Amino acid sequence: MAAEDRKEEILTINECAELLKVSPRLIYDLVSEERTPGKIFANKVGRAWRIHRKEVEAYLLREPGSTYQMALKTEAK
Repeated sequence: MAAEDRKEEILTINECAELLKVSPRLIYDLVSEERTPGKIFANKVGRAWRIHRKEVEAYLLREPGSTYQMALKTEAK
């Protein structure tokens, strides 16, 4: 899958939790239908949450000191 395709990928709560290696409960606590600092922007489809992968990446970039930020800086060097 190309990098652009991954950015358009839509994740479920469980897929997002697996990607971030955290519990689904934590993802439920982090998602929001509003663009709120410290939250992952997501949409509700019926009773289920759907999260764009690019929103997860944006969340990781906003979190100070995240290992994701550090990995990107290391790759850039």
